Amino acid sequence: MPEPAKHHLLTLESGLAAAGEASIWARTLAAQHGVPDERTGNLDLCIIELINNVVDYAYGGGPGEIELELMFTPEALVLTIADSGPAFNPLELAAPVQATSLDDARIGGFGIHLVRQFADACHYERRLGKNFFTAGFGDVRELPRRVERRRAGPAGFPLRRADGTLIVADQRCDIDRRSLGFISRCDLFRDVPYAALEAIVRHCRLVEYPTGAVVLRADQPMNSVLVVVKGSLRVHLDGPDSEDGVDIPGGQCVGELSVADGKTASAWVVTAEATQLLVIEGPVFLERLLAIPRIGRNLIVMLAERMRRGNERIVARIRGAMELEALQRELDFARRIQASMLPANPLLPGQDAVECHGFMRAARQVGGDFYDVLPQGGDRYFFAIGDVCNKGMPAALFMVQALTLLRSEAARRERDPGKQLASLARHVNDQLALSNEAQLFVSVFCAILDLDSNLLHYVNIGHNAPLVELPGAAPEFLEQPRNPIAGMVPDLVFRAGKLEFPRGSRLLLYTDGVTEAEAVGGAQFGEAAMQRSLADPRLNAAGTVQAIVDAVDGFAGSRPQSDDITLLLIRRL
Repeated sequence: MPEPAKHHLLTLESGLAAAGEASIWARTLAAQHGVPDERTGNLDLCIIELINNVVDYAYGGGPGEIELELMFTPEALVLTIADSGPAFNPLELAAPVQATSLDDARIGGFGIHLVRQFADACHYERRLGKNFFTAGFGDVRELPRRVERRRAGPAGFPLRRADGTLIVADQRCDIDRRSLGFISRCDLFRDVPYAALEAIVRHCRLVEYPTGAVVLRADQPMNSVLVVVKGSLRVHLDGPDSEDGVDIPGGQCVGELSVADGKTASAWVVTAEATQLLVIEGPVFLERLLAIPRIGRNLIVMLAERMRRGNERIVARIRGAMELEALQRELDFARRIQASMLPANPLLPGQDAVECHGFMRAARQVGGDFYDVLPQGGDRYFFAIGDVCNKGMPAALFMVQALTLLRSEAARRERDPGKQLASLARHVNDQLALSNEAQLFVSVFCAILDLDSNLLHYVNIGHNAPLVELPGAAPEFLEQPRNPIAGMVPDLVFRAGKLEFPRGSRLLLYTDGVTEAEAVGGAQFGEAAMQRSLADPRLNAAGTVQAIVDAVDGFAGSRPQSDDITLLLIRRL
């Protein structure tokens, strides 16, 4: 047997809240009966249009003079509205004259036609001194035979724009009345009867903004409240492009404080995505919306929640600042430890045959560059400079490991300096590659100066070619022999070299932070400029190193240092 129809009745008092009360009643019943959302939406629109038509244009009826009946069947639902007003058949209402464009269209006159468009069938009759209007949704074959099936509409309806596109809005208001469904999704309007809002909101503007649009500027007068209908906003205190901001999601609003106190905006408001805003002018917001008690409560709840989120962000920011401060202290301590590992100037104090001067400036608090000078006893001296790949704490830790290994190997003096350097390079490489999960590596230039033989023995482990200046000759780069970097591949063989290094000779060791220092335009300092900085033979080791540093800084200008800068100059007196 077919399931019997279920009937529900409601009587209303004609007035501002009638449509809202009926809307809530119908939606609640539709949800209980499992009516699809689209059909529920059509039912809701028809109820609001029909009751508003009775209240606004027919009469100011008394209690119980508007009656509603909803009948639910498995195939359909049927709405009947009865009122005691003058006889009026909405189905005989002529459609408004079609305008040639949207600008020429008059406001009003499409509400009943929207009912006829959204209902699947409509019927009117006058009996017992009342108007009875019936609208069916779904399979409506059970309605009286005089039913009018849904159709596109009489001639001239719906209205078309000048370009031919359809206007599917009810032109009795500035906003498409079917689009007013966003009211139920707005936190500001939560639990407020629809009818209490529709008359206010329908005369407000809906404005579309693309992503990244600046809706409001700081210190700009704010005379309206902006409700986010679709999309979202982001409020920035420091400027429209700052990373720090507060999200304003759909359903919430901005500008209410400025409208209330009359002061200019204190922040920038930018769209986080394509956004639609409802613009409520200040007087409307203050005099009409805030007169509704529930609106004021909703606004307090929204502001409290926003303040709570703001407090959480402040606490997180303070905690982050404290953690950053602690990290800065730790990094500063690490920087001091790293600096203490490098030999202090003057290097080789009291030595009148060799003069040395070193310089290291990290790009961050700690770096991966280093230099070292060690006497090996007698008239032999060990020199080294190195550059660990990358920067920061990982490079600094790898640098400590590499420097420790170098010093351990350099302390074991061998008879043949060349063999000692080749063995040193091999052993350091194997130890660094032994447990190098971070895949770091280091380039190193090591040299042993033997004053007795006037020979400089050296091994270049993937490092920049140093500059050597012999008496009476121009500075030249010491290119050969070259070897691979250390720390990546074990069991490599390294070749050492040697050259005459008589009195008056100079050797400049450096890292690529010197030659690759960049100016504002992106140009690099380069090897030629470094060569020219070495040209004055009258300067001592400290003066020559400082001249190179000054030249690099003057070249870079305001461009931040991007890599560690390290220099070591050895000069035979």
